[in-house]
Amino acid sequence: MFYVDVALSILSGLLLTAGFPKPDLFFLAWVAWIPLLAAVRGKSAGAAFRLGYICGFVHYGTSLYWVCYVVDHYGGLGLPLSFGVLLILCAYLGVYPALFAVASQRLEGRPFLWVFLLPAVWVAIEWIKAHAVTGFPWGNLGYTQTTFTPLAQIADVTGVYGVSWLVVLGNTALAAYFLAPRLRAGLLFAVVLVGAGTSYGHFRLAAVERFQESASPLAVGVVQGNIDQSQKWDPAFQQEALNRYRELSLAAVAGGPRPELLVWPETAVPFFYGVEEKLTAQVNATAGEAGVPLLFGSPGVTWLNGRTRLLNKAYVLDMGNRRLSSYAKQHLVPFGEYVPYQKVLFFVQRLVEAAGDFAAGTDSAPIRLNGKSLGVLICYEGIFPDLSRKAVERGATALVNITNDAWYGRTGAPYQLLQMARWRAIEFRVPLIRAANTGVSAIIDATGKILGNIPLEERGFLVRTVHPFRTVTPYARWGDVFAWLCVLAAACGIGYDVLRRRFTG
Repeated sequence: MFYVDVALSILSGLLLTAGFPKPDLFFLAWVAWIPLLAAVRGKSAGAAFRLGYICGFVHYGTSLYWVCYVVDHYGGLGLPLSFGVLLILCAYLGVYPALFAVASQRLEGRPFLWVFLLPAVWVAIEWIKAHAVTGFPWGNLGYTQTTFTPLAQIADVTGVYGVSWLVVLGNTALAAYFLAPRLRAGLLFAVVLVGAGTSYGHFRLAAVERFQESASPLAVGVVQGNIDQSQKWDPAFQQEALNRYRELSLAAVAGGPRPELLVWPETAVPFFYGVEEKLTAQVNATAGEAGVPLLFGSPGVTWLNGRTRLLNKAYVLDMGNRRLSSYAKQHLVPFGEYVPYQKVLFFVQRLVEAAGDFAAGTDSAPIRLNGKSLGVLICYEGIFPDLSRKAVERGATALVNITNDAWYGRTGAPYQLLQMARWRAIEFRVPLIRAANTGVSAIIDATGKILGNIPLEERGFLVRTVHPFRTVTPYARWGDVFAWLCVLAAACGIGYDVLRRRFTG
């Protein structure tokens, strides 16, 4: 039986991964937990933890395999050490499914709680993972349902956590149908809830599409330079990069509809804009030739705590080459832009070519442009709903996510990032404009629908019209209240089970 249980745990890990891009088989998420839930039945808490850990280790190892690619190609550690870095990350993340498995084992004597509380336990675990250490909300289970468009629309109330809850409920209810016949009615209840969520989604899709039709249009152009990361910071390649973005930008404004804003990716300008005068003048000239405002990424500098620090910034220029506004990235990439817990991890080297630590920005104020208000997200800030919420609270009616996904090559990571970014549009009912150096660049409407994209590792531009409108969704107003309720429910349910066991002996 031991080998069967291990095989079931591995199967759960693989099924969980299969729900994410790629291969993006979203329907498998609805049964992914069932093999693990079957494996831990009747086991001790320790055995359940070990089986859950195996599941988590396999899942994160197969979905985050791209970490090995990044560290090997750009960290220069070599394949064995790079694989070791991936193993360390999976060793940490594997704890979360292990805790879920223990919760399943503890609650199996209470079938009602097992079916209906376990989904709340998993949401509580996802919420903790999203905030613990430096925060890593990558791969929340709800993201697997991105292509299940109607169901995804409930995110404007619950965030992605509500969809995670429904997916886990589908797993526990289906498992109970076969493993706990007394609770077969739970499957009917789960079907009713999923149906209700889908019905709500259809209603919201129709309503949001009506709002968009009546809102003022905004034509946006996205430019994807497709510059290899190994060349990006080479001084000899700077002129080629600027020429490439100039040519693509002028082509973007030559057709119809003519964009009212051009967006270049994160650090598309591979020098200190405003400091290096000759190259800065070329960027200004391109904005002037294009005749439309230009939003682009560039490194910046600041003076902090008595020394010079780097900033990852976005700038906006108008047609007259005036700098209208700027934004500095707030949520930095650990081990990429800074080393967390540096006193302990003093031996860890950064992966970026630029020397020195980056400092985090502090201002979430949207960029104002011709009566429009744009919230800016740099790189993987797009996977943190709180940052988008702050921008929307301050008046943003559209989000712009500039990123450089060249680090990931042709792995699944760029598609995973795009998948998560789409949910910010749904949660806050704002269009999202995504400009990526090597792709995938995309323009997304307020329902999460991709209006157009530039494929991975292709050079080009994209012009689409979005319709920003002002609304305040329940999720924008209340934030992660649903997740907090799940944390509370999980704590109360598990606390009740512990007390019951203690007093009943």
